[in-house]
Amino acid sequence: MTDSEVKPPFIAWDIVVSIVVWAITAALIGVCAVAAIVGLALIDYCPAPSCNLAAAASCLLAAAAASVVVALAGLASGLVRIFRRALSWWLAVGAFVLCIVCWTVGFLSAGGAVGW
Repeated sequence: MTDSEVKPPFIAWDIVVSIVVWAITAALIGVCAVAAIVGLALIDYCPAPSCNLAAAASCLLAAAAASVVVALAGLASGLVRIFRRALSWWLAVGAFVLCIVCWTVGFLSAGGAVGW
């Protein structure tokens, strides 16, 4: 490798911010998954005309799957940018925001499916 091909150093603050946001995203997914399971388990009364427990479970499962896919895509693309010495914090924050959107849509859809 010649002197003209030397890569710039890693951006330390960017790596720290990305790791922290990825950890918060993982915690968000875990907390929301537990809340979804507990919420479905605690539905005592679900009359058939206005409540569809299977649809609520499907909404929450779709939200979980979508948030995991979004988080993994954000992690993978962020790692690629880190190794290319480019800023990656915005990908981590974007994945976090999209995970929040996935769970919000999932919880609202599940609430609509059970008649809340």
